[in-house]
Amino acid sequence: MKAFTALLCAGGLLGCHDPIAPDSGNGAGGVHIPSAREIATGKDQYFAEQLPILQARNPEAEARSAIQQGERYFLCGAGRGNTLPGVAAEVSAQMRNKCPVRCLDGVTDALYGENHRRYLTAALDYSARWNKAMLEACR
Repeated sequence: MKAFTALLCAGGLLGCHDPIAPDSGNGAGGVHIPSAREIATGKDQYFAEQLPILQARNPEAEARSAIQQGERYFLCGAGRGNTLPGVAAEVSAQMRNKCPVRCLDGVTDALYGENHRRYLTAALDYSARWNKAMLEACR
C-alpha cells in the first residue's frame, strides 16, 4: 500500500506533501522515481476505483441541488473543443459566456489506460446529463 500511495503522490493524484521514502530504486539519492508507465498505470487504477463511485451519482439531482444553492456551471468535455457535452454546438457557443465551465476529475485529452477510458466515457455521459439539467439556469 505504501508503494501505491507513493506512486499516486508522484503521479500527482494525491495532494501529498511528504517526500517519497528512499528505496532500492536507481533514482537520485536512492529514491525511486516512477516511470511514465508506472504513473499511467497508477492513474489508470485510480480511475478504475473511481468509476463505480461516479456511476452511483445522479447528475440531474446534483445539478438541481447546485442550482438551489446558487451554483451555476457547466461541465467540460474531453479534448480541446469548445462544445459542452449534451448541448448543441450553437447553444454551447452562447452558453459558455453565461456560466463558467468546470471539469470532472479525469476529463482530459490524455488517456491513461482502459480503466481511464471507461471512466472517461461515464464522466462524459455524467457531464452531458448535468449540462442539460443546468441549461435553463444558465440562460
